[in-house]
Amino acid sequence: MGLPATFQGPGIPALMKILNLLLWPFLLPVLLLVYLLWPKARPHFSERLGLGRLRLTEKGYLLFHTASLGEARGSIRLIEALSRRVPLLLTTMTLTGREALSKAHPDLPVTLSPLDLPGIWSPFLKSRRVRGILLFETEIWPAMLSSARELGIPVGLVNGRLSSRSFLRYRKLAFLVRPFTERIAPVAVQSERDRERFRLLGVPSEALHVTGNLKWDVDPSALLPERAPGARQWLGIGNSASEGSPILRVLGSSVHPEEALALFRACRRVSETGRPVSLVLAPRHLETLPGLLSRLSPSASISLRVPEPGKGEGRVAPKPLDPDRTLYILNTYGELGAVMALVDVVFVGGTLDPVGGHSPVEAAFHGKPLLWGPHRDHIADLAEGLSEAGASIEVSGEADLVTALGTLWDDGERRARMGAAARGVFEACGGPLERTLSVLAPFLDSIFPESR
Repeated sequence: MGLPATFQGPGIPALMKILNLLLWPFLLPVLLLVYLLWPKARPHFSERLGLGRLRLTEKGYLLFHTASLGEARGSIRLIEALSRRVPLLLTTMTLTGREALSKAHPDLPVTLSPLDLPGIWSPFLKSRRVRGILLFETEIWPAMLSSARELGIPVGLVNGRLSSRSFLRYRKLAFLVRPFTERIAPVAVQSERDRERFRLLGVPSEALHVTGNLKWDVDPSALLPERAPGARQWLGIGNSASEGSPILRVLGSSVHPEEALALFRACRRVSETGRPVSLVLAPRHLETLPGLLSRLSPSASISLRVPEPGKGEGRVAPKPLDPDRTLYILNTYGELGAVMALVDVVFVGGTLDPVGGHSPVEAAFHGKPLLWGPHRDHIADLAEGLSEAGASIEVSGEADLVTALGTLWDDGERRARMGAAARGVFEACGGPLERTLSVLAPFLDSIFPESR
């Protein structure tokens, strides 16, 4: 395969070779200390060094790289489409991301991504017979990209986005970033704003394509309530003790600890006014759950939905019968979208805490009114359309949450209008998968001509 013109020139590979010689005498002791002093790292240490074993049967692979769980979930349908076209090798930076990819694509090789250090990526790419790399969203890894350039491996990027914070950070380091970004093609981005930001970071205009946000492409079958068996009973829906009594069911989707506590207190305050509210929390990071539980009131009634051993489905833990006096916590992976169908209002996590926001797409699919905080930079384009349609209410803290929840409890017609608006935005934003595949077609044909 010929070396693309954009990957010619000795500068970056030569620099990385120098770094390789200079850094490894210092890196080796650090890695050894990590292995010795951090037991959690040991089971995956070989993968982090690019030495994990994989069963690879194809002559060449397209390496598809995601960062973490959110990106892994957002890329599922694209991976399915690509796997019908070319051989794929999936890499991700996190254990939860690997678990999600392995579960969604059991027939594809999946591994943790090697550390982005000099000297690791080149052997990894050669031993895995990687012929092309496709990055999901904004993943600029210098060692990976310089190794790809040295080996003549073309690199593309899909669902690209640059938050304001990331863009400003990259602009300050433009002299370091530009040698990498100017050699990535194609670059399929979510919006015109992203196109301009990538262009200012050095991506050639002819390589840029606006294809929309792939996270709007969801698998409807994965979001049906049936995908969370027993969840209706777990939430007390249909229980004789609660029948005939109006209740507002609120879901905190991918919430961080401080947001979860604010939601918990706000829902209790609304319930104390005689308007019962039932709260379901889905923590963004399940490892934060013990700390969250330790900060809740000792008198709180808590019902955990936990994985059933050997089946991967939710199991109902013992709980009181009064939904408005029970805090429900989803302690499973893969059920959030299905449980979302059973609630009345969704709070979008990562928006009260200064994180930038997590996906509201599943809530929009189900036609749920949205609550969120002011920090929505990571979902700016999604949020803008939903806000303009009247599908959301912005809150700035616990007091605003109390007011908004009280308003939505009192006004069922407003909830219905907001939910319908959210669903309308979802239906209007279809098509990014098809546009992305169209942009990728020449890229894939050049790497895998035998697949045409």
